[in-house]
Amino acid sequence: PIVSKVAADAHARALLLFPTKALAHDQLRAMQAAADASCAHMLCATLDGDTPRVDRPTVAARAHAILTNPDMLHASVLRAHSEWAALLSHVTIVVIDEAHVYTGAFGSHVAMVIRRLRRLLALYGARDVRFVCCSATVANAQAHMSALTGLAAADI
Repeated sequence: PIVSKVAADAHARALLLFPTKALAHDQLRAMQAAADASCAHMLCATLDGDTPRVDRPTVAARAHAILTNPDMLHASVLRAHSEWAALLSHVTIVVIDEAHVYTGAFGSHVAMVIRRLRRLLALYGARDVRFVCCSATVANAQAHMSALTGLAAADI
């Protein structure tokens, strides 16, 4: 759905959250290959602690799909949200990969980060943002996604 959205709207942006930067980098290659095959103008990029600070504004301005992790989202994007306003206003989809790892204290932290993200997306005018959780091993997917995202179970 991300490539289709960007193909239809060059301003559309996606945030993809992975529990580790290694997984994000691994998925970047596959994501960019899919984009190259279907949507030539789509740019995918990672945003993590190894992304040089001087490159981060370029990622915010140009990348259609940003692959990151919850801690980087919290520490860089949400902390300085006004610097990321143009990106946040155009987010149409948020993917939370490996959702089953977000349990316990870490899961509570990530849930609060997601709630803050939702508030900032609304503040900057992003509308109809789709949240997608991916997991092969979560027992009660609907309840887990509701707890993680703060969305009502009926909306999932």
